[in-house]
Amino acid sequence: MNGKWTKDNFISYDNAHPEIYRMFVEFTLQVAKKRKRYSAKNVFHRIRWETTVSDTMSCFKIDDGWISHYARKFAEDYPEYSSFFEFRTRASSYHGDQ
Repeated sequence: MNGKWTKDNFISYDNAHPEIYRMFVEFTLQVAKKRKRYSAKNVFHRIRWETTVSDTMSCFKIDDGWISHYARKFAEDYPEYSSFFEFRTRASSYHGDQ
């Protein structure tokens, strides 16, 4: 599958914006104390909120196309939460693993 949302492009984007993943992990672990499952998209909305209202954060756009990549990265880095997000399988996937 070609396009913007490839695994290689995600790696480049993630390397350029490590603060996004740090916030993704922080906010996901917060909600994991209260819930067994949650929406990665809602975590992204929290990141957007925090970066909008904070005077110390740089402005950058966080596209929804990266959400599934961040959720999969989190599940890989924190296997104890591997079922926290629901993952869907596509016939044609840019994740390389499905």
